[in-house]
Amino acid sequence: MSLYATDGSLNVTVVTGSSYTGLYAADGSLNVTTAPGGSYVGAYHPCGALYVTVAPGTLVPIRAPDGSLYVTNAGMPSTNLGQPVTVVSGSLFGAAGPYYVYLFF
Repeated sequence: MSLYATDGSLNVTVVTGSSYTGLYAADGSLNVTTAPGGSYVGAYHPCGALYVTVAPGTLVPIRAPDGSLYVTNAGMPSTNLGQPVTVVSGSLFGAAGPYYVYLFF
């Protein structure tokens, strides 16, 4: 595996940050961890991985206010929607839902 997926997005491996991993995973992808938000953290977690923030789906700069990299799973090309990534291990974007429907009678 390489740093880039076939569609041009970055291959990423999601890590917890509980131990030192470095920037690159053994398979050549980038190690990333979700930024906590709320305060400035910069680009790199102390474990060596990149801090990332899932882009809100609107036009955004490349960096979030906390210094992390905005990412999206929208695919390429992705102009001003965050850096397109392909998650090869772990979970970054989560599952859709849960959705609740409230009925009032």
